[in-house]
Amino acid sequence: MLIHSAAGGVGSAAAQLARELGAGRVYGTVGSVEKIPYAAELGYDGVFLREGFAEPLAAVTGGRGVDLVLDPVGGPVREQSLTVLAPFGRLVAYGDLGRHEQWTASVWDLWKGNRTIAGFNIGDLARRAPERIGEYLGEALRLLAAGRIRPGVTQTLPLAEAAKAHQLLETGTGRGKILLSLT
Repeated sequence: MLIHSAAGGVGSAAAQLARELGAGRVYGTVGSVEKIPYAAELGYDGVFLREGFAEPLAAVTGGRGVDLVLDPVGGPVREQSLTVLAPFGRLVAYGDLGRHEQWTASVWDLWKGNRTIAGFNIGDLARRAPERIGEYLGEALRLLAAGRIRPGVTQTLPLAEAAKAHQLLETGTGRGKILLSLT
Protein backbone atom coordinates (compact mmCIF):
# COMPACT_ATOMS: atom_id res chain seq x y z
CA MET A 1 0.00 0.00 0.00
CA LEU A 2 1.03 3.63 -0.48
CA ILE A 3 0.21 6.41 1.98
CA HIS A 4 0.74 10.00 0.90
CA SER A 5 1.66 12.54 3.61
CA ALA A 6 3.32 9.70 5.49
CA ALA A 7 4.77 11.96 8.18
CA GLY A 8 1.50 13.71 8.95
CA GLY A 9 -0.97 12.90 11.69
CA VAL A 10 -3.15 10.60 9.60
CA GLY A 11 -0.19 9.13 7.73
CA SER A 12 1.60 8.24 10.95
CA ALA A 13 -1.48 6.44 12.25
CA ALA A 14 -2.37 4.85 8.90
CA ALA A 15 1.00 3.11 8.58
CA GLN A 16 0.65 1.52 11.99
CA LEU A 17 -2.97 0.53 11.44
CA ALA A 18 -2.13 -0.94 8.03
CA ARG A 19 0.39 -3.25 9.68
CA GLU A 20 -2.14 -4.23 12.34
CA LEU A 21 -4.63 -5.09 9.60
CA GLY A 22 -2.11 -7.28 7.78
CA ALA A 23 -0.59 -5.09 5.08
CA GLY A 24 2.51 -6.78 3.74
CA ARG A 25 4.42 -3.79 2.38
CA VAL A 26 3.66 -0.18 3.29
CA TYR A 27 5.25 2.72 1.42
CA GLY A 28 4.86 6.42 2.03
CA THR A 29 5.52 9.78 0.43
CA VAL A 30 6.50 13.05 2.09
CA GLY A 31 6.77 16.61 0.88
CA SER A 32 10.36 17.25 1.98
CA VAL A 33 13.61 15.40 2.61
CA GLU A 34 13.50 16.53 6.27
CA LYS A 35 10.40 14.40 6.89
CA ILE A 36 11.88 11.13 5.60
CA PRO A 37 13.63 10.08 8.86
CA TYR A 38 10.49 10.63 10.94
CA ALA A 39 8.31 8.68 8.50
CA ALA A 40 10.90 5.89 8.34
CA GLU A 41 10.62 5.50 12.14
CA LEU A 42 6.93 4.69 11.70
CA GLY A 43 7.69 1.39 10.03
CA TYR A 44 7.30 2.21 6.36
CA ASP A 45 9.12 -0.20 4.03
CA GLY A 46 10.16 2.79 1.93
CA VAL A 47 9.60 6.53 2.04
CA PHE A 48 9.83 8.62 -1.12
CA LEU A 49 9.61 12.30 -1.90
CA ARG A 50 6.13 13.07 -3.15
CA GLU A 51 7.57 14.78 -6.20
CA GLY A 52 8.38 11.96 -8.62
CA PHE A 53 7.36 9.06 -6.35
CA ALA A 54 6.01 6.82 -9.13
CA GLU A 55 9.35 5.72 -10.57
CA PRO A 56 11.03 4.62 -7.33
CA LEU A 57 7.81 2.97 -6.18
CA ALA A 58 7.61 1.02 -9.43
CA ALA A 59 11.21 -0.08 -8.88
CA VAL A 60 10.62 -1.43 -5.35
CA THR A 61 7.42 -3.23 -6.38
CA GLY A 62 9.02 -4.78 -9.45
CA GLY A 63 6.63 -2.80 -11.64
CA ARG A 64 3.57 -4.40 -10.04
CA GLY A 65 2.43 -1.33 -8.14
CA VAL A 66 0.36 -1.26 -4.98
CA ASP A 67 -3.10 -2.53 -4.08
CA LEU A 68 -4.17 0.54 -2.12
CA VAL A 69 -3.29 4.24 -2.17
CA LEU A 70 -4.46 6.61 0.58
CA ASP A 71 -4.38 10.15 -0.76
CA PRO A 72 -5.14 13.34 1.16
CA VAL A 73 -3.14 15.53 -1.27
CA GLY A 74 -5.11 15.56 -4.52
CA GLY A 75 -4.27 17.08 -7.88
CA PRO A 76 -1.24 15.74 -9.75
CA VAL A 77 -0.38 13.43 -6.83
CA ARG A 78 -3.78 11.76 -7.09
CA GLU A 79 -3.51 11.51 -10.86
CA GLN A 80 -0.01 10.02 -10.66
CA SER A 81 -1.24 7.60 -7.99
CA LEU A 82 -3.47 5.94 -10.55
CA THR A 83 -0.36 4.94 -12.49
CA VAL A 84 1.06 3.00 -9.52
CA LEU A 85 -2.08 0.98 -8.79
CA ALA A 86 -1.80 -2.74 -9.41
CA PRO A 87 -4.68 -4.40 -11.25
CA PHE A 88 -7.76 -4.37 -8.99
CA GLY A 89 -6.08 -1.65 -6.90
CA ARG A 90 -8.01 1.10 -5.19
CA LEU A 91 -7.19 4.75 -4.66
CA VAL A 92 -8.99 6.29 -1.67
CA ALA A 93 -9.21 10.09 -1.70
CA TYR A 94 -9.80 11.60 1.72
CA GLY A 95 -8.71 15.20 1.37
CA ASP A 96 -7.29 17.92 -0.85
CA LEU A 97 -4.31 19.33 1.03
CA GLY A 98 -2.85 20.73 -2.16
CA ARG A 99 -6.01 22.73 -2.91
CA HIS A 100 -5.71 21.71 -6.56
CA GLU A 101 -8.19 22.24 -9.33
CA GLN A 102 -10.62 19.36 -9.67
CA TRP A 103 -9.55 16.80 -12.25
CA THR A 104 -11.43 14.04 -13.98
CA ALA A 105 -10.10 10.49 -14.08
CA SER A 106 -10.35 8.59 -17.32
CA VAL A 107 -12.99 5.88 -17.07
CA TRP A 108 -11.09 4.13 -19.86
CA ASP A 109 -7.93 3.97 -17.69
CA LEU A 110 -9.90 2.71 -14.71
CA TRP A 111 -11.76 0.10 -16.72
CA LYS A 112 -8.79 -1.13 -18.76
CA GLY A 113 -6.53 -1.32 -15.71
CA ASN A 114 -9.14 -2.81 -13.36
CA ARG A 115 -8.65 0.10 -10.97
CA THR A 116 -11.03 1.88 -8.61
CA ILE A 117 -11.24 5.35 -7.08
CA ALA A 118 -13.16 5.77 -3.83
CA GLY A 119 -13.75 8.65 -1.47
CA PHE A 120 -13.80 8.78 2.30
CA ASN A 121 -15.08 11.69 4.36
CA ILE A 122 -15.10 11.23 8.12
CA GLY A 123 -17.50 14.13 8.60
CA ASP A 124 -20.06 12.49 6.34
CA LEU A 125 -19.54 9.15 8.09
CA ALA A 126 -20.05 10.79 11.48
CA ARG A 127 -23.37 12.28 10.31
CA ARG A 128 -24.65 9.10 8.66
CA ALA A 129 -23.31 6.44 11.03
CA PRO A 130 -21.94 7.93 14.25
CA GLU A 131 -21.89 4.48 15.87
CA ARG A 132 -19.22 3.42 13.37
CA ILE A 133 -16.97 6.28 14.47
CA GLY A 134 -17.35 5.04 18.04
CA GLU A 135 -16.49 1.49 16.99
CA TYR A 136 -13.40 2.64 15.08
CA LEU A 137 -12.28 4.85 17.94
CA GLY A 138 -12.79 2.02 20.42
CA GLU A 139 -10.63 -0.31 18.34
CA ALA A 140 -7.91 2.32 17.94
CA LEU A 141 -7.89 2.97 21.69
CA ARG A 142 -7.67 -0.77 22.34
CA LEU A 143 -4.60 -1.02 20.07
CA LEU A 144 -3.09 2.04 21.73
CA ALA A 145 -3.67 0.66 25.25
CA ALA A 146 -2.12 -2.67 24.20
CA GLY A 147 0.98 -0.84 22.93
CA ARG A 148 0.44 -2.07 19.37
CA ILE A 149 0.26 1.45 17.97
CA ARG A 150 1.63 4.72 19.31
CA PRO A 151 -0.04 8.12 19.18
CA GLY A 152 2.61 9.92 17.13
CA VAL A 153 2.42 13.18 19.06
CA THR A 154 5.46 15.19 18.02
CA GLN A 155 4.66 18.55 19.54
CA THR A 156 2.46 19.99 22.29
CA LEU A 157 1.70 23.69 22.23
CA PRO A 158 -0.24 25.83 24.70
CA LEU A 159 -3.68 26.86 23.50
CA ALA A 160 -2.40 30.43 23.19
CA GLU A 161 -0.19 29.18 20.31
CA ALA A 162 -3.05 27.69 18.31
CA ALA A 163 -2.18 30.00 15.42
CA LYS A 164 1.31 28.49 15.31
CA ALA A 165 -0.20 24.98 15.18
CA HIS A 166 -2.41 26.04 12.28
CA GLN A 167 0.57 27.57 10.52
CA LEU A 168 2.49 24.28 10.81
CA LEU A 169 -0.48 22.41 9.35
CA GLU A 170 -1.17 24.92 6.58
CA THR A 171 2.45 25.13 5.45
CA GLY A 172 3.01 21.40 5.66
CA THR A 173 6.04 21.90 7.90
CA GLY A 174 4.68 19.95 10.86
CA ARG A 175 4.97 16.22 11.31
CA GLY A 176 2.98 13.72 13.32
CA LYS A 177 0.25 15.02 15.56
CA ILE A 178 0.34 18.47 17.13
CA LEU A 179 -1.62 18.81 20.37
CA LEU A 180 -2.94 21.96 21.97
CA SER A 181 -2.71 21.92 25.76
CA LEU A 182 -5.38 23.53 27.90
CA THR A 183 -3.17 23.61 31.01
